[in-house]
Amino acid sequence: MDLNRNNGPNPKLKNLIQPNIGLDVESRHSVVEILNHLLANEAVLAVKTRSAHWNVSGAGFFERYILFASQYEQLNNISNEIAERVRMLGGVAIGSLQEFIRFTRVEEQPGIIPDTLRLIADHEASIRFMREDAKKCSDQYEDQGTSELLVSIMRLHEKMAWMLRSIVEPELART
Repeated sequence: MDLNRNNGPNPKLKNLIQPNIGLDVESRHSVVEILNHLLANEAVLAVKTRSAHWNVSGAGFFERYILFASQYEQLNNISNEIAERVRMLGGVAIGSLQEFIRFTRVEEQPGIIPDTLRLIADHEASIRFMREDAKKCSDQYEDQGTSELLVSIMRLHEKMAWMLRSIVEPELART
């Protein structure tokens, strides 16, 4: 089923008034595709973080439980910001689980409860993707608004990864 979200308007999902914001149609479509990939990454990472939250046990239970809850709430808020940017550009934000799995660049691992090290790796992978995408949005598509959004989200992921590393480092030092 082709939803045609990034290759022109889907008649069922058509925006009647396209934005006239100084970006050509092709650039806006390319940026929307980047944003939908990021949205999928955020959704998958939020689900993985929620799974870690639901299944946390052992030493540091309470600290991790609270941190994971805080982080999946942050990831949900980030997703809202991304979806709003997609709409500002005249696009349609993906929203189904199938689309999230198809668009994600973060590794989905069904049946595995993510540990802190896996979440760190996922945040760091997301950061690398955002760094490349922010540069592309700014340089290639001349969309500084999206580039700045990506940089601000990247900084949030850097902070989340740092917090996760701070929990794991003392444990690794003991071994």
